[in-house]
Amino acid sequence: MQKHDVNTMLLFLAVVEAGSFTLAAERLNMPKANLSRKISQLEASLGITLLERTTRSQHLTEAGHTYLAHCKEIKSQVELANAAVAKALDSVSGELKVGVSVGMGHEILKPVLSEFMHEYPQISLSLNLLNRRVDVIEEGFDLVIRIGELEDSRLVAKRLGKVTRHLYASPNYLKKRPSITKPEAISQLDVLLMSSIQKAESMTLKNGDLACEIAFQPRMRVDDYLVLKQMVIEGIGIAILPDYMCQQALQQGALTSVLADWQLPEVDVYALYPKNRLNIPKVRAFVSFIQTIFTERLGMI
Repeated sequence: MQKHDVNTMLLFLAVVEAGSFTLAAERLNMPKANLSRKISQLEASLGITLLERTTRSQHLTEAGHTYLAHCKEIKSQVELANAAVAKALDSVSGELKVGVSVGMGHEILKPVLSEFMHEYPQISLSLNLLNRRVDVIEEGFDLVIRIGELEDSRLVAKRLGKVTRHLYASPNYLKKRPSITKPEAISQLDVLLMSSIQKAESMTLKNGDLACEIAFQPRMRVDDYLVLKQMVIEGIGIAILPDYMCQQALQQGALTSVLADWQLPEVDVYALYPKNRLNIPKVRAFVSFIQTIFTERLGMI
């Protein structure tokens, strides 16, 4: 059957329910000749007569009765589908699939996620903590939280805030080495690299209008910020870490900022979602929630 046959089946049902082509055409607001041609094309594609027509009446054939039952079922399914969509667009409920990096998931979302779940008990959340780039549409995500620029034109990017980054090390690691007063000294230290974020074996530090590019040979490559941070705390080396991850460790004396006046370029954090997805209440509610959370958390630094 051709793709348009479902619509034509509904036209056939309308003709039967109206009792005549004339009345059906009026109800459908379409020319009677067009309606008659559609039904004739349907019968031709099926290879059987559904309606026996005279100038004054129409009667269903045996095949027409059988076909009519299926048309009614299809109409019912269409109405159910429309009702389901209307319900989805009118209530904050249903399955919500979200992707976020492991570090952000633990440091920013984990402490407050229960608030969202309590506020929206009808949402079934699938939270995926991962450190790889995902195909939002192909993998069925409603939304992902990502650092960096938008790469997929099929997605909408809503900025959640900026992440500032500095060099960090443990006090014990620094005690065993000469005092670090200039960026150039970094190349002589054990640099630990966040491999999923930074590929180049160099970094650019900025202090006001000053900029300094430093080349280094990584001692360790890690694709997770939590592991990277722990390695720094345990004195394996120094690393570029997001400031929001280091505040508690700084207060506890487990970490110290290296060359505190110098920092890496700020990076934007975005909520990425397919176009028109924000029209769905569950997605809109989560975006509103994380916008507030990220603004508060990143603004505290």
